[in-house]
Amino acid sequence: MKDSMKTCQHSLSDDIVYKEVVIIGNGPSGMVTSFMLAGNVPYLKQVPEDLPIDEMLRARLSHLQPGKNLYETDLIELAEGLEGRSQNPIPLLMDNLLRPCADLGIQADSLIEWKFDIEKQIDHIVLGRGPPGGAWHTFPPSVRTLSPGAWLALPPHAAAGAGRLSARAVAKYCRRYVHACGLQRYFRNNVLVTRVSVFRPSGPPCASACPLNAAFSVYGYDASCGRAFRYVCRRVVLAAGAGDRPNTLEPRLAPHASHALHHIERALHVLANYTGAPPGVLVVGSGVSAADAVCLARRARLRLHHAHRARADALARLAPQAYPDYCQVYKMMCDGPAGNHPNYTSHPEHIIVDITPIDNQNTQEYEDSALRLKRVTLLNLVTNETTTITVNLIAVLIGSKPDLFFLQTNFNLDCIDIKCLKCTEETKHAAKRKIEDTQRQCFLKNHWYYLKSVLGQSIQSCKSRYLNYTEINGNSDTKCIVPDCNKREKENTVENGMKEDKDWSCEIIPYSEIENKIKCTCQQNPYSSGIGFGIDPKKPVDGRSNPIAIDKSTHELLNGPKGLYALGPLTADNFVRFIPGGALAIVASIHKESKSE
Repeated sequence: MKDSMKTCQHSLSDDIVYKEVVIIGNGPSGMVTSFMLAGNVPYLKQVPEDLPIDEMLRARLSHLQPGKNLYETDLIELAEGLEGRSQNPIPLLMDNLLRPCADLGIQADSLIEWKFDIEKQIDHIVLGRGPPGGAWHTFPPSVRTLSPGAWLALPPHAAAGAGRLSARAVAKYCRRYVHACGLQRYFRNNVLVTRVSVFRPSGPPCASACPLNAAFSVYGYDASCGRAFRYVCRRVVLAAGAGDRPNTLEPRLAPHASHALHHIERALHVLANYTGAPPGVLVVGSGVSAADAVCLARRARLRLHHAHRARADALARLAPQAYPDYCQVYKMMCDGPAGNHPNYTSHPEHIIVDITPIDNQNTQEYEDSALRLKRVTLLNLVTNETTTITVNLIAVLIGSKPDLFFLQTNFNLDCIDIKCLKCTEETKHAAKRKIEDTQRQCFLKNHWYYLKSVLGQSIQSCKSRYLNYTEINGNSDTKCIVPDCNKREKENTVENGMKEDKDWSCEIIPYSEIENKIKCTCQQNPYSSGIGFGIDPKKPVDGRSNPIAIDKSTHELLNGPKGLYALGPLTADNFVRFIPGGALAIVASIHKESKSE
């Protein structure tokens, strides 16, 4: 479906660009989706008789007509009964075709042949915060991949190499991939998407490729040229990954810790050059990222404490021959405090309960407050005993979540520190002023680039455009679960008859149309990222425990407007090998819909 505007009678203003598809995210998910949208079509090759693939899959493939491409087949029917490390059937199917018998240790040729068809091109754009490759550019270069190199190749490249690769090698591969596949014109890098909203055309479309057919408006800011942009499109593909928002400690403890592996690597390098007594490091977490931090700290020869609630199943399942580094960390975790490991102390079933900075004039001062000496209190969850240790760096690696603020259009209010307000008339106006000042500071700090580009618009326009949570998922319920909580009288009184000051949990509803912009809430902030889109719509989206709910046959969102798709870690496909299947489901769905129009 090659895009053409020759028969269209409508045009857009100069600051608006029309695309059939906008892809948000330029990591492997966005890259492989762009490759297929660019006109590259998968055709099935002859299946060798001696290749031990799933027998039911072999039987279904044998009934396909010769020369028929996968876009025109019933992918769900082909994937029926397949099992593997993905919960999505089409990614499992695609993995079986691209890497047949990979889980059996057999490196066989791909069963798919890619052919370019100009009539299958779909006009699209890929928007990414950094260079092509996404999060791979943020990992420390020395960290190695969990997947072997043979599982990291994207179509049409053949899988090669059985060993693990460094993060730097994967990042370089992603850069080369875009050029090798001729996709440069589809990529717009170093941009931040700030808002996705429903597009309301001014009239009926005159053709299938008419911009009045658009269903979405995508707003953002281009850091390379310092200007805002806007795309209107028929479909939006969410390929933004699931690791933009690391899980943190509770608010009073989080400022004393580092939560990103690349920040931790730089901090360890600074501590390794310390000239006095060896600095101490505390790593919190039991997964692969925490194990990476342990390995980095041990290489720096620093005193290391490792606190974790339980031994990670992810590390326990790894083969010692292929993952000796992770298996060594897992062994040290299992040995506990009694283990004889130089400069390493394990604290199993421990959590942090308190962090106190130490002001010591005899210690070296660091410009970064995260590296200054701290006294940390650990609690044993089994014995309820506490342990106090002194460290310079606290590395907390306990998972992450995606950042979908551009769907909620409220700029993620987690960064706003709103103290509990007293719901009294005397403090109402002062509370409003304080909260508005806090919001303004947060907005300017995180989005001042975009703000510069829209100064010509009225303040009211900015407020309604960027802070309207209801546009996408319709979730506007911010009421407290306790009826009329704000209106209740203070129940407790003191002996002299004066009412006792009692604090109520309050939050601001940003730029609401109602008069009372402060509402009481006795539950979690309703603006957490991704609420409304997950399998459990009441909880934030999590790539592992609560992925985005999708139609398994098309990867279209179940809890979103028509034309909104997702793939990759957002849909629980956390391994690169399963990403091409999500792209196949999306592109095949688009072609089938276009053919029926």
